[in-house]
Amino acid sequence: MSSEFVLKGIFAGIFSVAFAWIVFSRNEREMGSENEGQRYLPMVSGAILPTFLLTIIVMELMIDGTALAARAMLSMGASIFLHISVYYAALLLVMPLLRKCINARACAMLWLIPNYLYLTEMNYMEVSKPLVVIRTPGNAIWIAMGIWMMGFIVVFFGHIVAHLRFRKGVLQDAAEVTDPEILSIWEEEIQAARFKRSTFPLVTSPAVATPLAVGLFRWSMKVVLPRHSYDPEELRLIFRHEIVHIGREDHWAKFFLLFCTAMCWFNPLMWVAMDRSADDLELSCDETVLLGADDHTRRQYAELLLTTAGDERGFTTCLAANASSLRYRLRSVVGTGKRRSGAILVGVIFFALCMTCGYVSFAYGGRTGEELLFQGQDHQQFQLRSITDYTAPEEAFDTKVICRDEAAFCDYLAGLELDEMTGNYAFTETKKEFACLFDTPQGMVNVALKDEYMAILPFWGGSLTKKTYYVAGGLDWDYLNTIITVCPAVKVKLTDGSGSYGHAITSTLVRLTALRPEGEELLFAWDGEGEANGIFGYDAREASLTFNCQPVGSITIEAEDWDRTTKTVLTPREREGELIVDTLPGPAHYRICGEFVGKDGERYAAEFRFEIGEV
Repeated sequence: MSSEFVLKGIFAGIFSVAFAWIVFSRNEREMGSENEGQRYLPMVSGAILPTFLLTIIVMELMIDGTALAARAMLSMGASIFLHISVYYAALLLVMPLLRKCINARACAMLWLIPNYLYLTEMNYMEVSKPLVVIRTPGNAIWIAMGIWMMGFIVVFFGHIVAHLRFRKGVLQDAAEVTDPEILSIWEEEIQAARFKRSTFPLVTSPAVATPLAVGLFRWSMKVVLPRHSYDPEELRLIFRHEIVHIGREDHWAKFFLLFCTAMCWFNPLMWVAMDRSADDLELSCDETVLLGADDHTRRQYAELLLTTAGDERGFTTCLAANASSLRYRLRSVVGTGKRRSGAILVGVIFFALCMTCGYVSFAYGGRTGEELLFQGQDHQQFQLRSITDYTAPEEAFDTKVICRDEAAFCDYLAGLELDEMTGNYAFTETKKEFACLFDTPQGMVNVALKDEYMAILPFWGGSLTKKTYYVAGGLDWDYLNTIITVCPAVKVKLTDGSGSYGHAITSTLVRLTALRPEGEELLFAWDGEGEANGIFGYDAREASLTFNCQPVGSITIEAEDWDRTTKTVLTPREREGELIVDTLPGPAHYRICGEFVGKDGERYAAEFRFEIGEV
């Protein structure tokens, strides 16, 4: 289990508990048991995800330009809205069962929790790597994105225009309500809901047949009554219904659901889901209106539903029930049986929704390492400075990695077909990873090779931006092992006379040769001019040796005094898997020689040196 998965689980768990608490705690507030604050509050703000996506796109356009903004939109769309499309399709199938088991508030909440999937785009919610990579040929993904964008514009802005036309038609001949009795009942319900500002005009219109609230923003919100006579009890139920919608900001919930439908317009089940979600918003509102109501009030509310016909479009909320939801609403209104709060289920589902998001990535572009790394330059201008094995086990301390054929290595990197990827990944959970540092005419560049990925990080320009690419079919590690060698190393840990451990040092690798039947091939040599690693001023009595590669046969250890006048052969002894050797009483130079089996299965002769200086 990767650290990214654990961290993602922690944050997803925190928000899951928060959502569960919202569902659980709202009952007391909506019953009027709490005396402070607005009585009806939004379950989930419907503007969060659309606002987040719009902000990211605008920032990318301003900072990085159109191309990178398009890539950001593609990445977020593929990771979030593909997931939402699948989630809503699954929720659509199980919702009839859930309506029987949990209350309407929790059912409505389940349609709205994807609003917080923007969290998965944050760095603390990234995953290690995708489980599924879907590779698209050439520019197919950009063609698909263009078609998707046109569909989004038609669906989203088409509904916006329809809402504005509907609103205009409703309010064109509307007149403010002036009847003191109706206004008195309206003000009583506003005060009971504990709104800080009661700025919702009450009007009548000949264009509607059902009471409704029309408007997206609070300053533009109007409650519209048909030109029909209602008795005071009916008016209270009507006003309470619309006030619940306004307080919960169900108009923004409908905006969010429309936004998701427009983003996932290609999925026919999303259109059905949008209608079903509106039904659950109404069921939830009915449930809240009738909290603590007696049988007479419930029957009266049911009669209102039966006798009120109407049309709601855009982001309006209305009392009338459409034919498909009337049966559910009447059964919920008349029935008095208690259902579970559904709070725990909401939390569990949001946790699962977060934890499963981002594991599908699209790979696209199909450019080569020649274009992306070498940028058409002569490979000989790229000098390999070092290679580091980041996936070596802990005992492989300071392991030297040597490239036998730099030209072949550069040719291999240049020939790789590299695809850009959608999604937000750390790429830390890999079985094998080499980091290669090149000197180039522009400066240094780091190239990381990881299983099926290659990351390029140039150390020049205004910002250090690492770009990770997908390698179709994965890296050819069998071939790379023929030109890259992981050399053995040794760790030396010094012990003083009291038996307490002192400093641990890694000796300088002096010489490494491959032992082959046809002869020895020199792989690495130290010219003797470099400074050997060592500890100076330490009163050592004993040294323990630990090798990162398996020794073959015996190890030879020689020691010379500081002036190199006397040479002594030391005999090591084994203790708890380590070789222990007694050090000379004074400053000395030490040399270790032996044969080892490397990771590639070949046998190597290695020579190491370390020093213990003056006390």
